[in-house]
Amino acid sequence: MQGSYSISSSSVDAPTPRCHCGVRSPIRTAWKCDYPGRRFYGCSGYGTSRKCSFFQWYDPEPPPRYSDVIRRLLETNEGIRSENTELKKTRQELLDELRSLQHSLYETRANLEAAISASTAMEDNMLASVATTRRRGILITVLISAIILLVFYR
Repeated sequence: MQGSYSISSSSVDAPTPRCHCGVRSPIRTAWKCDYPGRRFYGCSGYGTSRKCSFFQWYDPEPPPRYSDVIRRLLETNEGIRSENTELKKTRQELLDELRSLQHSLYETRANLEAAISASTAMEDNMLASVATTRRRGILITVLISAIILLVFYR
């Protein structure tokens, strides 16, 4: 028997058989074979270094429809798991992209704030320069007027 199985902890009315090793065989459930969901007795050393091939069905053989339904359910479940894995991967990629965009946004905001600060400083310097130029213009106008008055009224 090949494939996956699980060990069941349910109580059994029938006596538990012993494998070729002389050890009681637990009930296992086949999942990846021609009989998905069907229980069987298997050596407790299965999958270890102990090589025992003891195998005995616990459940009677189910109708073919039973295996088909379980197989389709397992395939659907595997598809859902695969889709879930892809969605988790896509979610992580989107979160990484969001973090990158947030970082870019913070950098852009810092650059804009620095540019606004520099622009405000330039504007303040220009206003101060305009005020100084106006004062000088007024002073020059007053001086020219005074010179004209002195020249003509002498």
